[in-house]
Parts: sequence; structure tokens; C-alpha cells
Amino acid sequence: MGELLLCSRELASIPYYIDTVSLNVYSLEEICYYLKHNIEVVEPEFMDGELCEWIRQELKMNSLADKLSRIIQEGQGFVAFITVLLQGCDYCTKDEILDIRKALEDFENKSEAECAKIRADRFLMKKRYYLCILEYKKLLLREDLKEEGIAFEGNLWHNLGTAYAGLFFFQEAAQCFERAYEKNNRKESLTQAKAARELEKYREVLPGEEPGEMFFQVGIGNLAVADNLLGQWREEYRRSCR
Repeated sequence: MGELLLCSRELASIPYYIDTVSLNVYSLEEICYYLKHNIEVVEPEFMDGELCEWIRQELKMNSLADKLSRIIQEGQGFVAFITVLLQGCDYCTKDEILDIRKALEDFENKSEAECAKIRADRFLMKKRYYLCILEYKKLLLREDLKEEGIAFEGNLWHNLGTAYAGLFFFQEAAQCFERAYEKNNRKESLTQAKAARELEKYREVLPGEEPGEMFFQVGIGNLAVADNLLGQWREEYRRSCR
């Protein structure tokens, strides 16, 4: 997982398989690590009896398994399940557990489209641009998107433009911001569309470079202008993203 984890118990002889990420875990600490760093993509289906039984049989943590099973049986919900699971070992601090709980509570009483946007937005805030671009594109193709309103669709286009700009694909970003403005009529979308168009003028792709490995050259006289526009765009995004 890229981090040395100190486990308080012996490792399981049979791992628990998290199929959504094709990951085998051998301890409760590894599960907590996964939840802490991937809470955006953890689905309610993660809460199941198979995990409870694995904790009982492989980790020999009967008390924790009983608590988790009771939460499922009583319908206490996904947030309660994850909270108790995280409290089962000392990997996460109390503040970290509280933050994870709050992150999960954002999904409560939301439509599927709204939940999907929250996940994509969090990828965006973490600068995981390729992932959020895929998520926004999938969202824009949803059949139930119209139910969320035209402003919601506009905000998707706006954030998709932000992701493209984060990869320095300013032409694509400008097109998205323009689509956003058509839908949500937000001044921020129009302003960022203009900024992206200006930044595109200063981009020069070096010959032979792959799209994901682009270098961008800016003339000495235009450097301050480009930096100023990009800084302005980033600041406006921070204020307007929601």
C-alpha cells in the first residue's frame, strides 16, 4: 500500500478481497488505511455480512464482528458501520474518524447523480484529474441528469473544464467552461472560459511529446500575463466550487 502499517494482531491467513479495487487485505489496519485514503469511492455495498464474518473468523475479533453485524441487522446505516469499523483499531485518530464520518454524511439524502458529483468533485480537489474527467463524463451521459436541473449540468461542465485546465488542456477547458455558462449562466464560468482561451495562446507543445507528457513554453514577454491568468483562474475556482 506504500506505507508501513503496525498491526496490533496477527495477520489473517486468508485475505479479505475488496473487489472494487482488486485488493487483498490481511488486517484491520489495512482496511482502515483503504477507507481513509479512498472514502470517495467506498460504496454502501462495502457493508456486508461477509466482511463481518471475515473479521470474526480470520482476525478473531468477535466483539467487533458482533457490533458490525448488529448495525446491519438494525439498519443503522453505512456511516455507523464505517465509524465502528474504524474505531476497531488505532490506525485512525479520533479527528480522522470524525472527518471520514463527515465525508460520508455528505452522501446522505442525496440522489445517485448528486453522490456521483460529490465523488468526482473530491477527485478534482485532490488533483486526480484523469479520474474526475472520467466521472464527470459518465455523469453527463446519465439518463436521469435532467432531473437535477440545468444549473447542475452546468456545474458539471464547469468542473470538467477545471480538470482539463489542471492538465493544461486549455482548449478543451475553454469549451467546457463555455458549455457551463450556457447552462448555469455563472459569471465564473464565463471568466474562466476567457482565461483558458488566453492561456491556450501561450501554449507551445514541443515536437514528439506525448499528450500526457507535454511541456509548455511561454515567451518571456508573456510569462507574467499567463501566470496571472492561471492564478486568477485557480482563485476563482476555489471560491466558486461546490
